[in-house]
Amino acid sequence: MSMNTEYFVIKRGGGSDYPLLAWDDDEDFYRPLAKSAARGHPVTEPAFIKLRLGAPVPTHPIMVDYHSLPEPVVGERIKNVLEPLHIGGTQLIPARIPVGDEVYDYRLLHVFNRIVCVDKEQSNCTYSRSGRMIDIKHLALDEDILGDLPLERRLIFVLAESTSTYLFHQSIKDAVMAIEPKGVQFFRADQWGSAAVFGS
Repeated sequence: MSMNTEYFVIKRGGGSDYPLLAWDDDEDFYRPLAKSAARGHPVTEPAFIKLRLGAPVPTHPIMVDYHSLPEPVVGERIKNVLEPLHIGGTQLIPARIPVGDEVYDYRLLHVFNRIVCVDKEQSNCTYSRSGRMIDIKHLALDEDILGDLPLERRLIFVLAESTSTYLFHQSIKDAVMAIEPKGVQFFRADQWGSAAVFGS
């Protein structure tokens, strides 16, 4: 099986009542989180991190199994799927989200497993002058690079070239989708790109 059909990009899905999220304590936690991800390290977990609903806030927000910052934020049901798997390079950090008079418990999926594996010849991407990937029209993964890594080291990872792109191995995607979660969708790597986002 091709690596490009084994991997899936995770994204939020569903209706406009499923809110976006935003940081409520940027200075206290976001910067250390970003630095630890860049260095390939976990962070020391606080009691919880504070998030809030992001703009535009729906009139009647519905809290579902998956939201994004764009970092993945998962509810209890998805957390219960991922946690027992002890997936390397990931960390489920407690988060609280106030919505009206309610406070919801979630987990931020901190992925500090970054892999350089874009096949530049087969992909159709736009890069900034500094070499940062700023748009993906068609994504192709480098099969040799991924094939040289044990599966347990690449079950969930972030593209080093595009750090907002989270990739899940099919086995993890299937385990998540088995609970029929709300608010999440997966795109196969070889079918992922900006057209997929606007078509979703």
